Amino acid sequence: MSDAQRQQLVRGIVPRVTDHLDRCLESVAQEWSAGGNEAADAEWANQLQGYQYVLRRQFEEALERDFVSTTYPPEYEFSGSSYADDNSGLQILDDYQSTRRSLRHKLEGLVREQNRYSWFVFLQAAREDHRFEHPGWAPWSPLNWYERLIESAEEQFGRTDMTLGLMRAYVRCLGQTAAPTLAFVVETVEACGLVREPVSEAPEGDLPGTSRRASWAQATREGGPASASEPAAAEGATPGVRGAGGVAVAGAVMPAADAGPADWLQWAAAAGWVPSGHGAVVSGGGGPATGAAVVAEAMAEPPIESVIEGVLAGVFAEVSRHLDCHAAFRAMMLDLQPLLVRAVSRDLDFFHDPRHPLREWVGSLINTGVRISPEVSAEDSEVVSRYLDAMRQSIEHLGSAIDDLDRPAAQALRENWDAAVAAEDEYWRAQAAARAAPMCQKERAARARRTLTVCVLETGAELPERSAEQIAEAWEDLLAVDEAAVQVLDAEVQDVVRAICNQATPQEANPLVQRIVVTAREFGADEARVKAVVQHLGQAHLQRIRASADEPRFDPQARIQARRAVRLEDDDPDLLTDLDDPWVFDASRIRTGEWFEMVDKATGQFHRMGLVWRGEATRGYLFLSLDLGASRRHSLQGVAQELREGRMRPLPDDNPLDALLA
Repeated sequence: MSDAQRQQLVRGIVPRVTDHLDRCLESVAQEWSAGGNEAADAEWANQLQGYQYVLRRQFEEALERDFVSTTYPPEYEFSGSSYADDNSGLQILDDYQSTRRSLRHKLEGLVREQNRYSWFVFLQAAREDHRFEHPGWAPWSPLNWYERLIESAEEQFGRTDMTLGLMRAYVRCLGQTAAPTLAFVVETVEACGLVREPVSEAPEGDLPGTSRRASWAQATREGGPASASEPAAAEGATPGVRGAGGVAVAGAVMPAADAGPADWLQWAAAAGWVPSGHGAVVSGGGGPATGAAVVAEAMAEPPIESVIEGVLAGVFAEVSRHLDCHAAFRAMMLDLQPLLVRAVSRDLDFFHDPRHPLREWVGSLINTGVRISPEVSAEDSEVVSRYLDAMRQSIEHLGSAIDDLDRPAAQALRENWDAAVAAEDEYWRAQAAARAAPMCQKERAARARRTLTVCVLETGAELPERSAEQIAEAWEDLLAVDEAAVQVLDAEVQDVVRAICNQATPQEANPLVQRIVVTAREFGADEARVKAVVQHLGQAHLQRIRASADEPRFDPQARIQARRAVRLEDDDPDLLTDLDDPWVFDASRIRTGEWFEMVDKATGQFHRMGLVWRGEATRGYLFLSLDLGASRRHSLQGVAQELREGRMRPLPDDNPLDALLA
């Protein structure tokens, strides 16, 4: 990190973190004065109030030193915590040291669990360019704040129960009230250029891997959206058993593919798939639920088609129970069932093999159909009409091949459908691209100005405002070219900007500019764009060289502050823009192509929408319905709020048959 970056971090982070400490200390003193902590007494409260200013000042000075210091690792003088160099032996800790260390571990666990987005960014910032071997050593880490506070407390109060009581309260305070402060710190760390890889796309490092956002197993079990950062499938669920409405039923073991019709009926009845009209339900002991001879005879040799018909009808009913389906799609599913019964009755491996092509085809068909909002008129939407036509043609394909349908024919059906739906998805995305154009323009501007800010901070230069604007315009032009070129061009433009900041001569800067020209042409940039970029960079360099002493300067701090208030038009009016909880982390992991059922807070109307675009620098999200008639524009915090309030429900994208027939 450059000196300018370090100073910027000090100005941005230290006052905010210190103010939060002040509020924590005041809260602890009030709690102790009121007798809210049995281990504390009025004397503790008096001592804390008397030394609160000293604690704050020492804490603040220690953090400032940590940010500007280039030594590694930091030294924690009073806490008894040290990091092994040549000595890797274990140290026996007394009760005090054991307690303070366990409190630190508790704090780490709290932040990892409750502030996952912040923790994730802190991990990345510490590890990029190998800044810190252990993220807890970084000065922006809450673990470092803990060490600095306990050092000061030990200096004032000694290694006493009061010091440990204070640290317990501080850890509790961080867990309960630090989310806005952590969100602020994350913004500053990112804005100062310490996280170069987009946080939304980077691997998770030490964080537990997030599971599928939504699954049919969870949907049918709970009938509601997934909670923040929780696995989609319930732990402890018994595989292979299910009752009506998604309730597990003991003893419903799926028979082998070569089993007789009676065994299949017994399984279907026990699992709750077969309606009552198909025969009596078998009791847990294997005997008939009634003693009627007619029922026993009926269960002895039922037609396998009748059993399969009941199972598939139950599966489709379960899908409709969880997600209301579009009328045209629901009608096609009714037309599909008799065809599917004929095909499946001749190949019962359909129930056992999750990779069965016919089973995969049905699952893909359902997941595509449920994306259509029920209220949409197919006659008024070309896109929806095209999707429905593709579904209808695929079902007709099954009907024409039903008599000779074997595995290869089923595979061909699946592949043809995959190609058809891919073509429709591409057509939909092309229509959606025009809706995203204004947000893309804002994203390019934000990325250009953010990277410019980082270059100025890294060099520590005082860049004239006019030069900064010329550079930003050049950068925006280059960001509009093919995305594959952006990564290469971005690095090359940064080299030019650093040269301009460092007052390079024209002879030094010109080869760098020519390298940009060559790269842009290689990736197909038009000559007008290339010419404009060269002109902007040339003007920026000239203005930098000729700048007078009193000319307005580019202010990185103003850029950083301007980036924080991100609120888009569809965000909740009651949204708090500085927050970090598991929902913010979940929102940060959403990828383009994921689908959601979204409810309007004001009207209560819901639409099914897919994420078609997201901005890394602007933190903007654009959701569009399949008919392109409904849209939502949210910020990262706005998406987290919709998830938090239950107005944004992820649509499952796994195979519903795998979940329902498991």
